Amino acid sequence: MNKREKILQFDMLVHELVQNNGCQLKDLLKDLITPTQYFLLKLMALQNTCKAADIAHVLDISPSAATTILDRLYKNGWIEKNRSEKDRRIVWLTLTDNGRKILSEIEVKRIQLLVKQFESLREDELDTVCEIFKKLLKKE
Repeated sequence: MNKREKILQFDMLVHELVQNNGCQLKDLLKDLITPTQYFLLKLMALQNTCKAADIAHVLDISPSAATTILDRLYKNGWIEKNRSEKDRRIVWLTLTDNGRKILSEIEVKRIQLLVKQFESLREDELDTVCEIFKKLLKKE
């Protein structure tokens, strides 16, 4: 197998791995929360505060579509909305304690899935995989 064929094989395997992880995540989340809602909670946990326009930009969706998703998070009590005191047109979004709690519960289960998925790798093999991905992502 030449280098191009190996690259294509690698691409196919990474795609399959990502797809498999996505299916496992959907099973994990079940009817509790959608993968998009989970992703937004995770993003908001990293940002502390954000605006609906920020969410729309990250997801590459329209502001109205972002508002629809965010309204569901708000109705579930996972985020709160606060108008800016400086500019009343701006609505800041933050996670609530309930939002942090559900995110934490999901993260624990997700990590358990990952540990199980990688249990067949030795520690040195896992180090090698991480180093390869860092190199590909130019993080070295």
